[in-house]
Amino acid sequence: MHETAGTPVWRPAFVVSGRTARRIARAPDGPLEASLDLGRTRSTVRIEADSATLPDGRTVDRAALAEAVSDGEDCIELTPAAPRKVYAYSRERCCYYKLFQPFEDRPPTIVINGATMHAIVGKDPWQDAAAKVGQVVAPRRGGRCLDTCCGLGYTAQLLVQTGFRPVVSCEVDPNVLAVAAVNPWSEGLWSEGIEVAPRDLRDIVADAPDARFACIFHDPPTVHQAGDLYAEELYRAFARVLAPGGVLYHYVGEPGRRVGRDYARGVIRRLQAAGFADVRRAVAGVLARKTR
Repeated sequence: MHETAGTPVWRPAFVVSGRTARRIARAPDGPLEASLDLGRTRSTVRIEADSATLPDGRTVDRAALAEAVSDGEDCIELTPAAPRKVYAYSRERCCYYKLFQPFEDRPPTIVINGATMHAIVGKDPWQDAAAKVGQVVAPRRGGRCLDTCCGLGYTAQLLVQTGFRPVVSCEVDPNVLAVAAVNPWSEGLWSEGIEVAPRDLRDIVADAPDARFACIFHDPPTVHQAGDLYAEELYRAFARVLAPGGVLYHYVGEPGRRVGRDYARGVIRRLQAAGFADVRRAVAGVLARKTR
């Protein structure tokens, strides 16, 4: 894939991990059980000489499959033409995006210019998203929710599963959505209850009426990558569109831990200045409430 025009939508595809691709490339003749959707289900691939026959009858050249793999964590789409890594490149943004599976048969993450968009130490990307979503479920369940940074759509899917709907999921970068559109674990992003909004977050918030959302789930890249998404001006806009009693979860992470910088402290201060109450630390971030 290269830079994407338009709004991508999910499409069925056979996608395997680099580890699975190597197994298929090296297996002896005969049936081989493997996952062709990054661990969601199991299928049978028939190995014969230089080719592997997929469940739909298409064949894949095993030498080409082996050549497509650089690392076991790669994600390879078995396209009709030839196997290829799931990636995108934007010359305009100077960004390289790829689907990356840190744990076999578990949901992948997206890597942008070498940085993973989920915490993957001791947990998989879905578990990372679930831990964050759990922070807003206890104080507030149900209602319209704004998911500010869609990514692969795990957060939006989990928010719907826990009772929020509709979930308006923003993603300004079409290349991220292009990668999600090939990811088997992102299928639910284009399902009932989720509105994918391929626009700039600030424009969406500016166009929204007052008290539009019961919940805002703000999971931006790090402050170094997207400092404008940590600004008091945006927090004031959040306060305007959040309904009284509504909850805001703000992911912060620990980008300054090694140098002794506490970015969450600054986030708390700016949220309070923007009018939020009961602002406190939560899992990997900050939780705040709008009282009036």
